[in-house]
Amino acid sequence: MSEHTVKHPRNIKARWISILLVLLLVLAGFGAMVYRQFRADLRPLTETPEEATLFIVEKGWTLTRIASELEKAGYIRSAKAFAAYGRLEKTGDKLQAGNYLLSPSMSSEALMKELVRGQVIVKNFTIPEGYHLRQICNVLVQKEICTEAEFWEAVRNGSFNYAFLDGLPNNDQRLEGYLFPDTYTIAEGTPVEKVLDRMLKRFDEIYSALPENTSGLSIREMVTLASIVENEAKLDEERPLIASVFLNRLRDGMRLESCATVQYLFDEKKSRLLYSDLEIASPYNTYRQEGLPPGPICSPGKASLEAAAQPAQSDYYFFVAKEDGSGGHVFSHTLGEHNQAKWTIRN
Repeated sequence: MSEHTVKHPRNIKARWISILLVLLLVLAGFGAMVYRQFRADLRPLTETPEEATLFIVEKGWTLTRIASELEKAGYIRSAKAFAAYGRLEKTGDKLQAGNYLLSPSMSSEALMKELVRGQVIVKNFTIPEGYHLRQICNVLVQKEICTEAEFWEAVRNGSFNYAFLDGLPNNDQRLEGYLFPDTYTIAEGTPVEKVLDRMLKRFDEIYSALPENTSGLSIREMVTLASIVENEAKLDEERPLIASVFLNRLRDGMRLESCATVQYLFDEKKSRLLYSDLEIASPYNTYRQEGLPPGPICSPGKASLEAAAQPAQSDYYFFVAKEDGSGGHVFSHTLGEHNQAKWTIRN
């Protein structure tokens, strides 16, 4: 007769308790891991401060739709985590339609607070290519973004951390050429210093993406040349050629004789410069002064910056505007050719 081992009920119960404890520990560990991931997904998408951009919440959008659009636009790490956070905080039904200035450097909690708080009033303004600081000031004053005094105080003494501004004196020309011409959207009440910083950041983005600088000029000299090209050229395809004309004159010790640099001396552009204007004693008058002016004369656009960075290779020293409405120019090698071109155009 075989013997069978009889397990005591107490041993069976202890084993099941051990298994249950192990399962509880596993579940607790898994839960902790899920919670850590959830909290991580609520963190800002980037730790580096990023400028706020316009995000529009349409009427009728649900929490799930808003979360999806935020993730798609690059503001949050996880739409699922954002929606779950809204449900946990019971704020999902409090989100309001409207225009918001949001940044990927904001956490999901911070974004949720903004969307619960409601619509942000924003202002738009456009700076055309070729505007100088006085004109930019007028735009911002007319848009009631700042006063004239606030604008010039920010220009002179604003705190801006950009290498291209290093060493420049704190005067009225400090930011000339570096407030990139573009259309901007800002929240109402944004301090003018932050507005200018955003424009400088846009310039930095465009400048960083320029092709290799083959002009032989320093950054400031190149931007100065670009600003002259901006106000001399009408056609993008001619900008590199116009840049080459001025570089050829610089290299051969000739004065630039740019009407655009003389126009900079006036608040409003003149329809035609007088001979007396060309005699004005100013470092910006390139009919009297040799070399480039002390700094940029306007805010050049991307095409002019590219032309100054990589000018065309030419042996032209002169150009004159056509009068056929095309915006083009006739380019010449010699003064004789130039005078003949002017006579032909005007007769």
